[in-house]
Parts: sequence; C-alpha cells; structure tokens
Amino acid sequence: MSEKSPETIAARLARLAPEFAVPRDVSRDARLEIFLSALRHWSASTNLIGRLSDEDLARHALESLLGVKLIGAGDRVVDIGAGGGFPGIPLAIAGFNVTLLEPRERRAAFLRHALRLLPGLNARVLVDRVERLSPSRFDAATVRAVGSLGRLVGKGEFLEPEGKLLIWTTKAAEQETEFRHGFRLDRTLPVPGSDHRVIAFFRKCSTGNTGATVG
Repeated sequence: MSEKSPETIAARLARLAPEFAVPRDVSRDARLEIFLSALRHWSASTNLIGRLSDEDLARHALESLLGVKLIGAGDRVVDIGAGGGFPGIPLAIAGFNVTLLEPRERRAAFLRHALRLLPGLNARVLVDRVERLSPSRFDAATVRAVGSLGRLVGKGEFLEPEGKLLIWTTKAAEQETEFRHGFRLDRTLPVPGSDHRVIAFFRKCSTGNTGATVG
C-alpha cells in the first residue's frame, strides 16, 4: 500500500478557505500556489519569510486576502515593504491594482520574478522608499507591522484624502496612538486562527481633523 501523497499548497488553500471566510476559487488558488512555491524556493537562499511550512504559507496567503473586504475595487494600492509579497501579491491575484514598494534590490528581484510567473496581474515593483512617494498617489496602503510604522508612514502624504491604511498587526492599540496625528482607527478585522492578530483599518485624517477615532 503506497503512502498518501503530500497535500499540495492549492489543496491546503481550499481546505483552509472556509476558516477565513474566503470563497473558494480554483483559478485563484492555482495562481497562489505558483507564487507560494516560488517564495518557498527563493527563501532557501534569501531570507524572505523565515522558516515557514506550506501550511503557514497558505495561511499567510488567506490572511492577505482578508484585505479584499476593506479595499475598494478601483483603489490604487501600495504595499509598503513588500518583501516576500504578503499581502500585495495575493491582493493583486484577487484583481487589485498593486504597487509593490520594496527598497531592497534582492527582495525586489524576487517580486519581479513572481510577477513574471503570473502574467496579467495589474501589479508592478517599485524599488524606492515610502518617504519618496509622490503626494496623493494612492487610495490605499497595506503593510505588515514591523518596527516604528509611525515614522515610516508619517501622515500618509502619498495617500489621497481619506485614504486607507491597512496594517496586519498584533498591536492595534499601540499603532492607534502612534498614528493619532495623521490617521484615525476605523475598525479592526480579526485574523482567524490567532488570538491577537488583526488587520487594523485606518483612515487618513482630513486637514484639521486629526486624532479622531471611530469605533
């Protein structure tokens, strides 16, 4: 009797999708599998994601797709510090217009490689720093919380008025304080499978309306 074949990444995505309330999409999952397989391969020589299992990778992809509930269909999105491609590439696979902002050339090289494997995405790689972005260039920004985001993002000059800032984080309360002079916390979206991880959804404050928080 032969051993059971290892579960493919696409099969993991299909199995875990109900937990994240993400509708099943065979075509999307096939593209996510291409991305995640490339990420796993590159991570063997480049520290893009640390030591993550295929189960972890599938969960990160589905966690990224939770952002679909918070971003408008026509929004221009910038993924700040795109690194290994979360959440930017899954959001691009979901149909969003995404700029993958990454200042480190080696990581940007992986992102370009991933986009070549996934032709047709409305996505591009920009090797630059967030403080150099043009004013009012984007409708939404995504970022996985690392270090001092307040200093990195500032008052979000690169976002349109009332622009959206989505932070995948375990420290939403701290970030609400950190961003109080430029953004207001609109809501938090819990990440399934975690007691503390959420997507903190901020709105850029209009001039003269800083520090207000909406429950």
